[in-house]
Amino acid sequence: MHKQIQDGENFALCPQGKEGLFTRAPQPASGSVVTSIERVGSFVRMNIALNAARITVTDAAGSGSSGSLLLGTFIEQAVHPISSRQNYTAFAEGAALTGAAGDAVFKMALGSAAANAGDAALTGTEVDFAPATANITLSDGTGTGGVYGGITTLPIDGTGTAIPLYLNWSGTAATIDANSTIDVTGTISLVFSILGDD
Repeated sequence: MHKQIQDGENFALCPQGKEGLFTRAPQPASGSVVTSIERVGSFVRMNIALNAARITVTDAAGSGSSGSLLLGTFIEQAVHPISSRQNYTAFAEGAALTGAAGDAVFKMALGSAAANAGDAALTGTEVDFAPATANITLSDGTGTGGVYGGITTLPIDGTGTAIPLYLNWSGTAATIDANSTIDVTGTISLVFSILGDD
C-alpha cells in the first residue's frame, strides 16, 4: 500500500483500524510548516518544509537557552525512528535574542520531548527522532546547518500516551541575552516504522 497525504490531513488505515497517523499542530505564531507523508506498509516517510517558522526562545541566563516548536502528534502507538535528514537554510532572530543582532550560536534536533534545559545542548528525548546538528553559528543573521542521522534510539512507546514531535533549539549562554524568538527556514525528512498499539 502506498499513499501520500498533504498538510492538514490525517493519515488513515493505521493498525487496529484507527484513523489518522499524525495530527499536525497549529501553525506557528509566524511563518509556516507544511507536512507531507508517504507510507509503504509499516514504513513511513515524513517531509517537513519550514518557511520562517517561529520558535519562542527562553533564556536560562548563565547556562544557555532553549526553545521548541510542536510539529504534531502521532496517534497512540509505538514508533521506531530509522533515518533522518535536516537541512536548515536561513534564520531570522528576534530583536532581543542577542546583544549583537544576528550572532546566535545554537543546535537543532527533533525529539518526542520539548527542549527545556537551556544548556546549549540537546540530548535524550530531545533528539530521539533526529540527532542534534553541530553548532550553527550565525554571522549578521546568516548561517546554515544540517545533519543526517541513522538509527540511534529504541522504538518510542506511544501505546499509552500519544507521542508528540518537536523541533528543538538550544543556544549557548555566550550569545543569548534575553527571551525572544528565532524564525527557521529549511526542510526535514524523517523515515520511521509504525509498530501499532497494544
